[in-house]
Amino acid sequence: MKNHLITALICCLSFIGCKDDKVDSTQYDPSQPVVFTDFSPKEGGMRTRLYIEGSNFGSDPTKIHITIGGEKTKTIGADGKNIYCMVPPKAFNGIINVRVDGPDGQTVAEHTFEQEFLYDPATIVGTLLRKVDEDNNSAFQEGSFDEGASIPSNDCMVFDPQYKEGDDRLLFSSNYYDGLHLINLTQRTVKRLFPRTGYSTMYSFTFSADGDTLLFTDDHGQDNTTRANIYYSLRRENFRRIRPYNYGKTSYSLVYMDDGTIFYTTWWEGKVYKMIRNGAIPNIDDNAEVAFSLSQISSVGGSHTILFKHPSNKFMYMLSDGLGAVFRADYDPVAKTFGNPTVIAGNMNDKNFKEGTGGAARFKKPEFGVFVKNEKYGEGIGPDQDQYDFYFCDRDNHCIWKLDPYGVASLVAGRSNENADGRVWGYVDGNPLNEARFNQPSGLAYDPDEDIFYIGDIDNKGIRYMTTE
Repeated sequence: MKNHLITALICCLSFIGCKDDKVDSTQYDPSQPVVFTDFSPKEGGMRTRLYIEGSNFGSDPTKIHITIGGEKTKTIGADGKNIYCMVPPKAFNGIINVRVDGPDGQTVAEHTFEQEFLYDPATIVGTLLRKVDEDNNSAFQEGSFDEGASIPSNDCMVFDPQYKEGDDRLLFSSNYYDGLHLINLTQRTVKRLFPRTGYSTMYSFTFSADGDTLLFTDDHGQDNTTRANIYYSLRRENFRRIRPYNYGKTSYSLVYMDDGTIFYTTWWEGKVYKMIRNGAIPNIDDNAEVAFSLSQISSVGGSHTILFKHPSNKFMYMLSDGLGAVFRADYDPVAKTFGNPTVIAGNMNDKNFKEGTGGAARFKKPEFGVFVKNEKYGEGIGPDQDQYDFYFCDRDNHCIWKLDPYGVASLVAGRSNENADGRVWGYVDGNPLNEARFNQPSGLAYDPDEDIFYIGDIDNKGIRYMTTE
């Protein structure tokens, strides 16, 4: 009987010992090689979920380092036999390299797959500049992007018109509350050119035809010529000083035609005035000439109208944050004035969200926009043989629109995953139509040299961008 008990005990201990000696496949085993067998899928774009297969990887993602196309990506998870990560942006050459570190941090295995990942460049929305605290508060801060620079509010944004190859890429930005700022995209710095002093409220700005003078409007609230409604700043002074340029009614926007003629908007009846120069600066515009008013189309008590000159100088578009439409007025170069406006998309009084052509489209709060040349149009399309699309922000619809020369309005970014949580606003980077969200986008600028849009995302308190890699 005693011998039987001893035999049973030995068997039991042997069984326990076998269980304890069994290798945990999720942990790295230094006595075994690290093996890489395959990856999947074989193609995709940025943010594609990529799985790397093999054995003895370990389960600590901080010990596994991956580059795809030379771009680093974070290891999200590992279970010893599979590694999970996401394809980073700009992984153009598709070469996948994986390095595994041991418990002491020393590299124990490194592998480069012979087969390359076929990278599909994608159009993405990202974040250029944003700094908020835990309560989503933000404040202006000069300095380097990498050291906490911040511009929380960006309405009107315009690239330096005198840029030439080799120069730093300069983006000027203003907002309703806080003066004019200069964003150096090459040096990745921000500085204030001048604060909100000496004038009431800057609604928008533009440059003279030669680019040497920056002009901005002042919403001073008066229906007379006792106060300056346009100020100017000179390049030779590095745009650091402002002076009165024109005395006139409260204004929100102006266009400076190539022939030197200036037009500006005012509140009452949505009127657009042609400046009548008296030969001096500042100009006293007692004889300002009404080019047209939006009240000629429909009943309009007042309008914050923003003007956008077409690159051809043949016409301009107009947006008003109180009217859900895109307007157009044609320029007469002989009389040097604009004809009566027309609605080319949307509806003045029916504000909503709807893609469509002309009057079938619906917008809520159009604000700033920009003309962008479309190389696919060749010599031009549509009734004007136009080569440009018009992109603009719809602040209350939290999105970016494109209006083509035929008057077709289509959504290009924002409002993604609407059915997921019942919201169309938020702060999400990624695919413009499937992931990206904005919160009150207002300002919009386009860099044709880099094919990048910059978006002033007001309630997200920063600058977003959209580009095709």
